Amino acid sequence: MKKIGGVLAVSLALLLAGCAAETCADHPCSADQKLVEAVRSRIHDHSALLTDQIRVQADGDIVYLYGLVSTELERREVEDVARATPGVKKVVNNCAVENLQR
Repeated sequence: MKKIGGVLAVSLALLLAGCAAETCADHPCSADQKLVEAVRSRIHDHSALLTDQIRVQADGDIVYLYGLVSTELERREVEDVARATPGVKKVVNNCAVENLQR
């Protein structure tokens, strides 16, 4: 029974990983999801930004940014990159600057 549970857990993990990797090129997406992908792609292409720390959401032509950045400069940069994405009218930057000083 434990072996079956382990196989199911691995299968579920692979399935979820596959879902996370799908893009709008793989299936039809909403306009919001297309905008999220466009912003994520532009952020990812910007080598100075840590994309695994930044989440993007969209509602209409408004993009919301969440996560941690290292500096205020990086916070402004991620906002500028998002704002420059075609289709984005407004950016709400909720990114926080990670305070590494102790």
